Amino acid sequence: MDLKKTLDQPSPPKSPVWYLGQPSVPLRALVLAFGAMIVPVFATVLVPREPSDFQVLLWLLSLLPAFLLAFYRGWRGVATALAIGMAVLVLVQLALIGLGHAIGNWPLLVGVTVAYVCIALAIGFLSEMLHRERMRAEKLALTDELTGLPNRRFVRLTLETEFAAAQRGRSLVIVFFDLDRFKVYNDTHGHIAGDHALRAFGAVLKGQTRSMNLSGRYGGEEFITILSSCDVAGALIFVDRVRRKLRETPLEVGAITASAGVATYSPDMKTPDELLAAADAALYRAKRGAIDHVEVHAVDGAAAEREALTPKTAGGAA
Repeated sequence: MDLKKTLDQPSPPKSPVWYLGQPSVPLRALVLAFGAMIVPVFATVLVPREPSDFQVLLWLLSLLPAFLLAFYRGWRGVATALAIGMAVLVLVQLALIGLGHAIGNWPLLVGVTVAYVCIALAIGFLSEMLHRERMRAEKLALTDELTGLPNRRFVRLTLETEFAAAQRGRSLVIVFFDLDRFKVYNDTHGHIAGDHALRAFGAVLKGQTRSMNLSGRYGGEEFITILSSCDVAGALIFVDRVRRKLRETPLEVGAITASAGVATYSPDMKTPDELLAAADAALYRAKRGAIDHVEVHAVDGAAAEREALTPKTAGGAA
């Protein structure tokens, strides 16, 4: 596979909402739901003759699966419970008719069925609203308000997952970006212009990050990209492309560049913090007396330096 060609085709990065998903339904809840559905079936089958109003009302126990599945799955859970409940009710009544037993209080049975459907739909509507509000709140908790990128908390969650995959043999590289002399830019042009520069760089980073990777704001003017299934050469292509795109991006006032520190996972690293420290050390060296500069933290601990690319050279690199 042509690594350079692949990296030149970025797609939208991961979203916190996709990451969270829906919780799985616990086995205990499924057993309880199944038991609630079995009770009215047994009551009807064991005493098929002259069923009482109480036996008909027992079918309201089949609402319990709707409550439980709605709590975990929203509309999808309610639809599943409703379909199963109606199927069981119809099959039991058809079986009783086939055996020659009287059904009894038809008006009450129809009323219970209508009530069951209406209540289940109401449960589904309320549950779906609660699920959406929960996901909106979780998205806000994992998203940087200024740039719209994943925040530090979400980055840490993702890094822990990718670090575990790297320990099992998958390659992993992280990149720390830092806007050069951002404090001077902020003091010179004002905080509004500074915020615009942060948003502009966030948009550049988001646009250049593939869907299998993740870019986020780590704090202040510092950003991070997690590159899974990638080596240092591919990471440098990505970094050069981001820096070139930033140079081409017009700001409200002035211009700004970014330096980067690159670090790759090595088997001697025990925690994600060690990988972060390696990338941070590389970034510190890149920022030392230079701008628009990149450094790589070598596995042996030495610094592998790369001079900052001019726009002309960067254009040919990516």
